[in-house]
Amino acid sequence: MHIGHILEVCATMVLTAYFPILTYSFFKFRLVKKKEELMLLIERLHLMGNINRDNLQQRITKEFEPGDYFLPLSFLTMLTFIGMYLLFLAWSIYPDSNYTSVLFSGAEFWKGQPLETERRTVAVIAFAIMGGYVSASQYTYRRFSTVDLTPGSFFSVSLRIVFATLISLMIMFTFSEVKFLDSNLILVIAFLTGIFPDTGFRVLMERVSIFSSKMDDQHINYPLGKIEGISEMHKIRLNEIGIDNVQNLAHYNFFMLIIKTPFAVRTLLDWVSQAKLLVEFQGQFDALQQVGIRSVLDYLDALKDKQERYEMIASITGIQLLALKVNYENIQNDQSVVLLNHFRNYLENFNLKQEASSTQY
Repeated sequence: MHIGHILEVCATMVLTAYFPILTYSFFKFRLVKKKEELMLLIERLHLMGNINRDNLQQRITKEFEPGDYFLPLSFLTMLTFIGMYLLFLAWSIYPDSNYTSVLFSGAEFWKGQPLETERRTVAVIAFAIMGGYVSASQYTYRRFSTVDLTPGSFFSVSLRIVFATLISLMIMFTFSEVKFLDSNLILVIAFLTGIFPDTGFRVLMERVSIFSSKMDDQHINYPLGKIEGISEMHKIRLNEIGIDNVQNLAHYNFFMLIIKTPFAVRTLLDWVSQAKLLVEFQGQFDALQQVGIRSVLDYLDALKDKQERYEMIASITGIQLLALKVNYENIQNDQSVVLLNHFRNYLENFNLKQEASSTQY
């Protein structure tokens, strides 16, 4: 066997083994350390009380039962193997042709070769799965670092890879008459679609006239990316608990959001406050940001007992004075906003106490 073949086989096996190795490390080291940190924190805060230490350890272990990981991890590993095999070892599928690897030959893999259309499809699938693999690796490592690597996270990234692969194929079929289809650009598009499948889906929807964005104008649906601080990785995590857009985030139970996600309370407080302001003002949200109001809590602070500011904000932003007053009353009477304000005050007081205690020593 040629030395290049051996290296490609090794690369396929090593990259395929990433997720099983990560999961093993999670149970062997990361989860153990997390249990020790939690027990130490409980003891320092004197929260043990009558709680049995062994029972608490069992509860933590039950949340991360190894058997629950078998199916999702196997599914993701198989998808990874298929992608890496097509990327490095696709030459073995066509033994009657010269040795060419998809990764190192690009468009030359199918140009002037037998079964040209089939080879191009194989190359697109390989690069789409590779893009999904890159995104999934970053995402699962982040979940590993925050001790939030659940079985659902493997199912989530697996479905994204499948979705991205199908979208890449649909883009290739849709743009079949375009010249770039026979160049390396189609592979770049497939790779980027693997990393950002939602973007590829929007491109596909825009391309098909019956699904154009004009049909969706009557139904305003703000994506999570509209919220400052929410990255692609954060969107994937929020999607797992049913938060797909800004409206979902604004109306989600804040206590459950704290429990079900690994994000800091202060971060969640900022995101939800922004989401509520966006839902309340919708198209005028950007105008409020220009005057330094980026969340409902900022809005309450800016107008509380300051009637003269209504006209100032209205003149700068172009928002009608009546709309500012009505929305202020709505926000002020919203019990979920009251809860957010309590959380903010608690966090601020907690920080002040910490600073005061630190200055005494």
